[in-house]
Amino acid sequence: MASVTELVKRYYTTVDAGDADATSALFSADASYDRPGYPTMLGQQITDFYHGERVIESGAHSLQEILVEGDRASSRGVFNGRLKDGSETSVGFADFFLFDTEGLIAERTTYFYQAAV
Repeated sequence: MASVTELVKRYYTTVDAGDADATSALFSADASYDRPGYPTMLGQQITDFYHGERVIESGAHSLQEILVEGDRASSRGVFNGRLKDGSETSVGFADFFLFDTEGLIAERTTYFYQAAV
């Protein structure tokens, strides 16, 4: 199995390539994903998100760091891209991952660095 660092990098490679099938395949069937602006996504809802509900049309994640502790990882960086409404965006993010024994994402939580409260 790939290292946890490699698994995190694989996630960003597939999502930046716009490959919804490959991205969805990185999640376990009973995975959960928490992301601001969406209710907690479970299993098939994660696949549905990457196949259409995601407001991002295209872009790239620039990773600044990945921290690993066992089967958990956190990453931090900046996303630059275009939203489906045509607007450009640049936003800092932090992601937290839990991987299962098969190397699939069991849990993911995303936070964005922007004013909210």
